Amino acid sequence: MELNESEKLKEVRENLIAHAKKSALYKNVEATNGHIVFGRGSDEAKVLFIGEAPGFSENKEGKPFVGRSGKLLGGWVKELCLSEADYAVMNVVPIIPLTSEGKIRAPTEDEINYFLPLTKKMMEKIAPKIIVPLGRSAGSIFSKSLALGEVKRYDGYKLFFIYHPAYYLRNGADGINDLRNLKKLLKEIENEEGSKKQLTLDKF
Repeated sequence: MELNESEKLKEVRENLIAHAKKSALYKNVEATNGHIVFGRGSDEAKVLFIGEAPGFSENKEGKPFVGRSGKLLGGWVKELCLSEADYAVMNVVPIIPLTSEGKIRAPTEDEINYFLPLTKKMMEKIAPKIIVPLGRSAGSIFSKSLALGEVKRYDGYKLFFIYHPAYYLRNGADGINDLRNLKKLLKEIENEEGSKKQLTLDKF
């Protein structure tokens, strides 16, 4: 089920919207006639990509990663052979952060922490096998010292850290080579699930 239509995410979605409207950032939504950006993808995702905050395209459409970074992320999803039911995308801050001049900026630590309880509730409800923080802002909610391509465990989740797609775009790269360990991790999980299924069948 799509995140925005998911019944199991209804309560956290409503709480997030109410929480967002109380944030000082909400003035950016009103000033740009934009949207609070909840998430997109499957509520049964085995891979959850977590980004930073909406950009101008995301603010306009109300969905995360629909601009240039979203196209690159789509290439990663294809490279990883993930179906639409396999993944979901969200941000640590659901409102576009802007400077006083109206330019995009990174969310502050306080802004990330303001939404953190609901970010964690989203993770809990989706219950992915792997969480992929995209960039430092997203990675900071798990650890201050994540390294590119590193696989870690966090509160029952497996984490794989990679730079934000915008980083690769700025440097004229596609990031495909940095997905190697994530591919291995997905293969390991697939093999584990296959073994569990076989053990279940062997009981009959």
